[in-house]
Amino acid sequence: MEQIFTELEERCKEADLILVGIGEEFQFNWNILQQDERYQEIEKEIDAREEYMWIVPFLQKLWIEKKADMRLNKAYEALSKLISDKNYFIISTAIDDSIYQHGFREDRIVSPVGGFRKMQCDYNCKSELLDVDYEMLGKVKSYYNKELTLNDLQEPTCDQCGQKKRFNQLGVTKYAEEGYLSQWEKYTKWLQGTVNKKLCVIELGVGLEMPNIIRWPFEKIILYNQKSHIYRIHSSLYQLGENVGDRGTSIKEKPVDFLTKGFVK
Repeated sequence: MEQIFTELEERCKEADLILVGIGEEFQFNWNILQQDERYQEIEKEIDAREEYMWIVPFLQKLWIEKKADMRLNKAYEALSKLISDKNYFIISTAIDDSIYQHGFREDRIVSPVGGFRKMQCDYNCKSELLDVDYEMLGKVKSYYNKELTLNDLQEPTCDQCGQKKRFNQLGVTKYAEEGYLSQWEKYTKWLQGTVNKKLCVIELGVGLEMPNIIRWPFEKIILYNQKSHIYRIHSSLYQLGENVGDRGTSIKEKPVDFLTKGFVK
């Protein structure tokens, strides 16, 4: 494994550009929330009153702001050391927004499945993003602290049409793509500049939930760019397509573990 760490570090140094893909295995450990005693109480309460399931994303947002995932933070620090002084672009399908908390350039990040940074009308009636409802976030926090009851909470709605207000994440009734399209355009233009350049591709925990966003396109990039090399790091879905040939390295390990073992001193 030491040889792979050294090789990856050298490839990053020598690369003209670095492309990073972040997937579902490289995000906040939601088990931290699931194991919380108060959250377990809330789960039982809302199981009996399903109309309050909407508070779960608010609790998730509160949790990622309240509880640090130290291992994930260290892994991001390691990634930053590898790529921060290079010409890079990061595409992430992790909804926890952790990528935005570690000093990476926001103009070099695209999150096509959304996250917790913005909200939207469930039907995207105005084709625009909405600010996070911090008033409701505060009420949900008070409910968590047992200062309010479920009956004190009312699901926020769109001021324009009265539909439900949701976090801007893939899976709402009509996903507001406005949240990522401008960055996606920057990403595609950046990719055009990788042709015939030394490109190091690092894929961290990308599974098969949405392979058409990162996994398959990355293999296609490697196929056409003879000066490229990909490192696919995943605990189980680490395999590379046959067309990649010797320009790919498969690593069977959780990406957080891999980065912290190899690049955190």
